[in-house]
Amino acid sequence: MKKEDTVKLISAEGFEFVVDKEAAMVSQTIHNMLTSPGSFAERQHGEVTFPEISTTILEKICQYFYWHLQFARFSFL
Repeated sequence: MKKEDTVKLISAEGFEFVVDKEAAMVSQTIHNMLTSPGSFAERQHGEVTFPEISTTILEKICQYFYWHLQFARFSFL
């Protein structure tokens, strides 16, 4: 997998999660940071730091991204 295909999400404690860019784009906030015009550091480096989100919570968020990619298209009702 190429570096351009991944995004590094960094927790408040400095733990780094390297996730597929497609998975990270599930978050509209991350999507905007990585695709909006301009010279945002996140876009240039492919890294997003979350100084207010703990490692445990960011791990769950990353798990949700992958869950969403796999199951969001299904209707459970």
